[in-house]
Amino acid sequence: MKRLGLMLLTLALLACGTASAYNPYAPNPFDAIEQNSWEYKYLLDLTKAGLTGTDMARFSPSYALTRVEMRDMLVTALKNRSRATASQQKEMDQLASEYAEDLTYARDGETLKTETEKPAGDPFDWKQGDKTK
Repeated sequence: MKRLGLMLLTLALLACGTASAYNPYAPNPFDAIEQNSWEYKYLLDLTKAGLTGTDMARFSPSYALTRVEMRDMLVTALKNRSRATASQQKEMDQLASEYAEDLTYARDGETLKTETEKPAGDPFDWKQGDKTK
């Protein structure tokens, strides 16, 4: 009987430990952006102007634009900032401030804070012990 009680207690502790690792408030990068949100509308305007590097097919009602796709489109738009009008640049700035944390994880390891800033740390070298040439 003691052994069964100990096993049940252990299982309960393990279940509580794994359940506390989940954070339901953390932004999911694969969540769809709501089509009636201001972020979606700003990105649609930037795409219509040809600043995001994607076609309009991503904005069809049957396609769910994800947060990762939006971030990549915003990265391209920020690179094309010099071609944007003043109102489009304001839209970019609002999107960039709202998704600043996402932009730190932009593709190709780029950071968009400053152009002179170098990435922190060294890339991982999985062949550290391999000295063959």
